[in-house]
Order: sequence, then structure tokens, then C-alpha cells
Amino acid sequence: MTRFRVLPNASSVSTQMRSSVHDLHAGTRSLAGTVEGELDDSGIPRFEAAHGARLQVAVGSMRSGNRLQDMEMQRRLDPRKYPYIEVVVDRAWKLDGGDGYRAAFRVTAHGRTQAFEANFGMRLEGRRLIVEGEHAFDMRDFDVSPPRILTLKVDPAVTVRACIVADREGS
Repeated sequence: MTRFRVLPNASSVSTQMRSSVHDLHAGTRSLAGTVEGELDDSGIPRFEAAHGARLQVAVGSMRSGNRLQDMEMQRRLDPRKYPYIEVVVDRAWKLDGGDGYRAAFRVTAHGRTQAFEANFGMRLEGRRLIVEGEHAFDMRDFDVSPPRILTLKVDPAVTVRACIVADREGS
């Protein structure tokens, strides 16, 4: 099985939320983890073989650039008690009639685990694997209430975009 190790400074996770005033954005490059699977000679994944991924995002590293917004986000996510958001990919497959893929994965955040499916793109550039995707989550599924910052009311839907860049381990 081929193993790829996530490159934290090359990878990123960003979030977007709607509010009563304007969109709110936050992001981090503090990712860690591995992606495992078999690839054919042209770099195409062989999903019939064992495969999966385990990723961690450090909650305390998420930043928006707005101090008040960051303080409220950290208060609600409680990184002292729940320092990481963990993602485990259980299964992936190629979409019919296209270049894309779909994954079944579990997200553990704020002490709650939920299962999801989402489409993603993937490509191999030499020894480097690049996986990109996005999914809309409802923060209430993780027992997190939408924040209110002064008169700003935030919608519970959070769109998360990830760009995972990982290098092949070994030879």
C-alpha cells in the first residue's frame, strides 16, 4: 500500500459562513495526517484495494483575521477540551462518467462524530498527491450553537474547503 504524508504548510482548510451582515471566513494550514491506497502506473487510484485517510486539524489554529470573531469561534469550539477536528475516510470511489471521486468519511468535532459523503478531486504530480474538496456542514450536528457577535447573527451552515497536499513516503 502506498502512503502519503500530509504537508502542513502546503495544505489548507478554509471555512465560510453567512451572517446577517456579511460572509465570515476562517482558515488554517495546521493539518496533519496520512492518505493510503494503491495507484496504477498512471497514478489512478485502485479503489478495489484497501485505502483510506486520517487527517487532523488543530482547532486553535483557525483564524479569520478578525480578533472578535476569532475569540467567539474559539469560545464555541473550546480547543482546550477538543483540540482537534478529526476526519477519517472510510471508502472512496470514482464517479460514473467523469473525472471526479466521492468519499464516505467521518468527522469528529467538539466531541461528536458524524458520517458524510462528498465529491472530491485528486491528482498525482510526481510524488505529490493533491486532494481538493468541499462540503457544507451544519454546526449544530456537532453540538455547536451558531454565534451571535453583537448584532451579527450567523447561519449554522459552514462550507469547508480543503486542499490536502501530501508526499509519498518511502521509495
